[in-house]
Amino acid sequence: MTETQSRQSDTDWSKAIAKILFGKAESKLGIASEAELESLVAQAKANKALARTLIQVEGLTNRIERLLDGIRHEVADQLDDSLRLLTDAQKICMEMGVPFAVLKSFDALPDVGHDIDLLVGRNLRNVRSMILKRFNCSAVTLTFCDRQAGKFSTFVQGFHSDLELYTRFSQLGEEYVPVDQVLERRVSFQLAEGFTYLCCQEDRLIITCIHTLYRHGRIRLSDLGIAYESLKAGLDVRKILETVESAGVSRGFAVFITILDRTFKEMIGEDPIPFPIRSYVNRILAGDRVLALLMDMMERRFPLKVPVLITALLFLYKGASDLSQSCVQSGLRSLTAPFLLALDKVVPLRFQKAIGVRIW
Repeated sequence: MTETQSRQSDTDWSKAIAKILFGKAESKLGIASEAELESLVAQAKANKALARTLIQVEGLTNRIERLLDGIRHEVADQLDDSLRLLTDAQKICMEMGVPFAVLKSFDALPDVGHDIDLLVGRNLRNVRSMILKRFNCSAVTLTFCDRQAGKFSTFVQGFHSDLELYTRFSQLGEEYVPVDQVLERRVSFQLAEGFTYLCCQEDRLIITCIHTLYRHGRIRLSDLGIAYESLKAGLDVRKILETVESAGVSRGFAVFITILDRTFKEMIGEDPIPFPIRSYVNRILAGDRVLALLMDMMERRFPLKVPVLITALLFLYKGASDLSQSCVQSGLRSLTAPFLLALDKVVPLRFQKAIGVRIW
C-alpha cells in the first residue's frame, strides 16, 4: 500500500521522516513527481535521514524510480567513502595503541555526515602528526571556538569526507564528561569488514544533547532518532541523570528530552520517555518558567533551529554550575560563550571569512 496524496514541493515531510526513523512507518511512501522527490530529498538530507528514508520510498513512475536509484547509489558511495576513511584513520590509532571512539558519525547508520569524528583525548597531537605523515592532507580552517576546544580537521586526498580529531567533546573548551571515562565505556561495533568503537548508549544520548544545543544550535530528526534508540536500549537512568548533573547540563537535557517527547507524541502518538527521566525533566522545567516559555515559542519544523537566547541561557546555567563545583576554567569558558555567540550573529559571515577568523 502506498500514500498517493497530491503534494506540493513545499510539503513538510517531517512526520513521514519521523515515522521512518522511529520505526513506525506502516507503508511505503509513494512519490509521483520530481518536485515531490526534490522536496523530500532536501528535507531528509537536512535531517541526516536520507539513507533510511529512501528504504521506505518508491517511485510511482519509471522516471521517478530511476531518479531514486541514482540517489541510492550516491548515498551508498558516501557511506563507502566514510567507511574507507574510518578504516585508514583508526588503523593509525590501533598501530599507536591509542584508544579512540567514533563520535556521532556512525550513530545513525546507514546515514553518515560529511566527516568522520574521532575522540582521541590527550593523544590528539601524536595522532595528528602521524596522520599528516601518512596521508596527503589539506588544511581545514577552524573556527575560534574549535581552536579553544582542541580540535583538528583535515581533508584527506582520495576521500570526499573530512577527518576530525577531538581531545574532548566541547564547543569552547568547557568540560562535560571526562574523556577517559567515555573511552573506557566505549563499545565495539561490527562493520561490514572489521569493527570500530562507538560511545556507549548513555554517552551517546548525552553527547547528542550537547551537540545539538551547545554546539550546532539545531535539532534534526536524526538526533531525536538517536536519542529514542538509546532510550529503548535499556539505559542506566541513574547514571544518565548523575552525569547530566555533574556536567552542568540539566536544563539543556530537559530541553532536549522535552522536544523529543513533544515530537514523538505529535507525530507518533506515543510516550517514549521513561518515568524517572520524565519526572526529572518536569522538575527542572517547573523551576524555570522563562526557559519553559522560550521553548513554547520555538518553531516546530525540522531541522529545528534553537533560538540564540536559549543557547545563551544554557551556557550561563552551565557556567554557574561549573563554578559551584570548583570547575573554574570550564565555568569561565561557559560564561564567555554567550558573548561569542552574540558576536557571531552581529559580525557578518562574509566579514568573518574575509579576515580568516570564523567565530562560532
